[in-house]
Amino acid sequence: MENLFMRMKVNLRIILLSLVFLSVFTQAQSNTDSLQQLTAEQELKIRLANLKTFKANFSQTVTDLQGQVLQQANGLLQLQQPNQLYWELFEPNESVLIADGESLWNIDPFVEQATVFDQQQAIESNPMVLLAQPNSDAWNQFSISKTTDSKVDSFRVEALSDDSQIAVLIMSFIKNELSELSIIDRQQQTSQSVFSDIQQNLTISPNVFKADIPEGYEVDDQR
Repeated sequence: MENLFMRMKVNLRIILLSLVFLSVFTQAQSNTDSLQQLTAEQELKIRLANLKTFKANFSQTVTDLQGQVLQQANGLLQLQQPNQLYWELFEPNESVLIADGESLWNIDPFVEQATVFDQQQAIESNPMVLLAQPNSDAWNQFSISKTTDSKVDSFRVEALSDDSQIAVLIMSFIKNELSELSIIDRQQQTSQSVFSDIQQNLTISPNVFKADIPEGYEVDDQR
């Protein structure tokens, strides 16, 4: 029972992280202005708009407010604008989440179950979707700042409303490459994903974003 509870927490964190990725990559628009003349908000929109596809391995560490490690995992992330995502956690927390543009599939081999959500509704329920609307007044609900440390540019996106599920989102870039993503939730737990073997703007097979449910799995359709 304890293992099942931990897997549920892991899967919920996967879904939340995945929705964040979908949110910040969807509908971003490019801008040709010089980066030196832009605000942090404008520069972040441009960097996201330039990531047409993204593929990388990642190592994820979840810590509490005191810095104690709660969970560590490794996996693979693949993204394609505007609305496709493949997020896989490797063993022992093995699970897969796929967004195919219409549905969001959470596949859990441990319980041999696939849960399906309506993708649009799932994204809309996530406050980070506001970041996907570059021309919206909703950006006024976030404070966006930029810091530069050596070769790393980090953008801190902080929700001004206490109702947001995510308190702070930090995206770090080395040159134009997304290298790290950190999320601080309302319980002050931090999920840090560090990317490696990064490939940006290369072709990804459309088959990656098709859910292949193994025979015998239970399908919980919540669309």
